[in-house]
Amino acid sequence: MKLVKDLQRQAARAAVLALVVGAGWAGAAVAFQESPQLKALVDAGKLPPVDKRLPAKPLVLTPLQSVGSYGGTWRTATFGGGDSEIERSIGYTRLVRWNPEWTEVIPDIAESFEVNADATEYTFTLREGTRWSDGEPFSADDLIFWDEHVLRNKEITPSPPAWLTAGGEPVKVEKLGDYKVVFKFKAPNGLFLMNMATIRGADILAAAPAHYLKKFHKDFNPEGIAALVKQAGAADWAQLFNNKISFPGRWRDVGRPVLDAWMLTAPYVGTSQVVSERNPYYAKVDTAGNQLPYLDKVTIDVMEDTQAIILKAINGEIDMQNRFIETTDARPVIVQNQEKGGYRLFIARPAWSNALLITLNQTHKNKVLRKIFSDKNFRIGLSHAINREELNQLIYAGQSKPYQAAPREGSALYDEQMATQYLTYDVDLANRYLDKAGLTTRDGEGYRLGPDGRRVTFAIDVLTGSPIQSDALELIQRYWRKVGIDMQPRPTERSLIFARLQTNENDGIGWVGGGGYDFLGLLDPKWYFPHEYESSFATAWGLYYQNPNDPNAEEPSEEAKKQMDLYRKVQQSATLEQQLAAMKELLAITRDQFYIIGTNLEPDRVGIAKKNMRNVPDVIPSTSFYMIPGPVKPETFYYEN
Repeated sequence: MKLVKDLQRQAARAAVLALVVGAGWAGAAVAFQESPQLKALVDAGKLPPVDKRLPAKPLVLTPLQSVGSYGGTWRTATFGGGDSEIERSIGYTRLVRWNPEWTEVIPDIAESFEVNADATEYTFTLREGTRWSDGEPFSADDLIFWDEHVLRNKEITPSPPAWLTAGGEPVKVEKLGDYKVVFKFKAPNGLFLMNMATIRGADILAAAPAHYLKKFHKDFNPEGIAALVKQAGAADWAQLFNNKISFPGRWRDVGRPVLDAWMLTAPYVGTSQVVSERNPYYAKVDTAGNQLPYLDKVTIDVMEDTQAIILKAINGEIDMQNRFIETTDARPVIVQNQEKGGYRLFIARPAWSNALLITLNQTHKNKVLRKIFSDKNFRIGLSHAINREELNQLIYAGQSKPYQAAPREGSALYDEQMATQYLTYDVDLANRYLDKAGLTTRDGEGYRLGPDGRRVTFAIDVLTGSPIQSDALELIQRYWRKVGIDMQPRPTERSLIFARLQTNENDGIGWVGGGGYDFLGLLDPKWYFPHEYESSFATAWGLYYQNPNDPNAEEPSEEAKKQMDLYRKVQQSATLEQQLAAMKELLAITRDQFYIIGTNLEPDRVGIAKKNMRNVPDVIPSTSFYMIPGPVKPETFYYEN
């Protein structure tokens, strides 16, 4: 039997070698290559040869520009102890992932996947011979362990995540073979693959190395678990276990086996620098048969604030990054210091569409403000009162253009009318619409009076520490004064903004948003219909969608109910074509309701890459849902000497 399996493995390896040759691997004698540091360990007898460390069919990655060379350290930075930069840069490994262009979901650690007709079953074929970073095999049993002993264990997972639930029940994983599993849902879950390609998908593989995690699980180590809990200072075994698998705890455990290109050697806690070094068992090669990654090491400096990160960048101490240095206010100093820092720029294109959305809570607890905010004429009037061209010049350095809360041009969901309606700056027209809203009476200072005879006044919360947002709102405050509306910008801490939203206590919010890219609109539709409490244009309706029994929830309008039904159709559709069709119907209602006042298209942001770093794209989508830079294959980055 062993001989048969060995022959099968050799045949599979021959097939992948043929694939690599077809992709550009020339030469009669084909062999996998590895980094010099790993070759030295092989020669010393401390590591198996590279062909014994790779799966039967390693994933072949085509470098963006050229096949690279080994060596070097990728330096990047973050701040605090819980930022996701580490997940984005060195933790983007899943069963499936986004392609670099963010147009589809493609296999990653899984060799292939199949979806049944009603999106209730997802079958994954794994890469035979894939190994964890400690050399132990990765197989179907690891995913069964996650399903049966993590997801279904009530102490570890009291409530399964919504993306892993359909029909009121969590997904069930069944083993079809040593390297084949099926994820089964009780009801259609058409967005499952997309969700797995986001940060959410990391949670599965983080909890899958059964050979390592069993000793921290009560069911597998009943006699020794108490000592481990005490040693770790955890409250109980479930907290201990969750610290091993949840973010950011999983990046504080140097011993945790991974399938990523680099493995942790200095943890994300108690240090000023997180360090990860090459995973000798990484399951991917380039088109020349070189085992990836090219870079030996990744370091992430943990800084006190974003200004310190910007300073590191302009001093040449960051090699490739966009996070924390891509903001509009940071852009001038980043652009001006390219020579000093030794870097070039790439475009970090925001996935959202609008630089500043203004929401007015149409489910306000104050009945007068509710009546005013709910009148579409009022919102249209305020929109026409905004001088977006001046905003563009004064706030966005002329790099933007007027735009509503709509998908970006060029996307499948783009609707020109939705993106461009009510953008004209016309004070007379604005006044006519505000009059149509019934606000015809003014006080001695020219401010309009509401139906209660009092001045129409309200606050727009803006995030503390967002000078661009605050400056824009102060300009809009002046524009709206000209048409008799008293709006007060209110800089507010993020936690307080969210607390107000959860209890429906908000007047309005100024925030970036709008699902610019198609996948962002599908996965995070909060700006398009009342999807959750963050849908601040109708907070109580959003709460209702998530939980009708929430004490602050309120039954939505008929139009919003139609949208909720359409989004359920999106979730239940098996193909992207069907999902986009349902989403277009939903957006047509959004366009007609004009829930949100948009201002300007979010300008392109910039990231930096060292001048000699290769295989970094010129344009990369920027959002946590895309996990920049993970999908653009950092394992193929290299330094050209």
